[in-house]
Amino acid sequence: MTIREVLFGSDSLTPKQENMRQLVMYPFAGIFTALANFLSFVIIDFLMKEPVIIDPFGFEYDLTLIVKQFVSWVVTIITAHSTNRIFVFRSHGNYFLELLGFAAARLFTFATIEVVLFSLMVGWANSIFGLKQHSVLFSIFGFDVTCIYIVKIVSNIVLIIVNFILSKWIVFKATDPSRRKGKKREDVTDASA
Repeated sequence: MTIREVLFGSDSLTPKQENMRQLVMYPFAGIFTALANFLSFVIIDFLMKEPVIIDPFGFEYDLTLIVKQFVSWVVTIITAHSTNRIFVFRSHGNYFLELLGFAAARLFTFATIEVVLFSLMVGWANSIFGLKQHSVLFSIFGFDVTCIYIVKIVSNIVLIIVNFILSKWIVFKATDPSRRKGKKREDVTDASA
């Protein structure tokens, strides 16, 4: 495979090669998307410093975390759909149906991972390790890495894995080039000549 085929795909790739290409491209798209998610979260975190504290399950929780997560989620949806559609799955399906399916899958992972898992991890960091959300764990070039930033990174790793599975097997399934049955497209057109 050439670099161009890895980046943009090719109809000459076998289903096995296409699967391999997707496995190579998805982490790059995922890293780019996670970076957009993380940076948008950091920006909104700097803008929303005043906490709104509740105590639903025996530990304090800041409701502004959900707002911060939602804003970063919207940025992520736009970034991820574009990179997955163009570079990973090379989709030519109905744009709006795919976007709807993509958003639905991402809404599911937003609720389960970005809200529930993230909130549980923040609570666990506080109750098990005594770390508050903005406890500075270390600094890199003057940037304070806090507890919620580490939790955000860990939850993003889980998110990338689950989102790949949902994208490959549900959202882009119909137009996924690696799911062609039988021969490569070139072989099919040659056989009809």
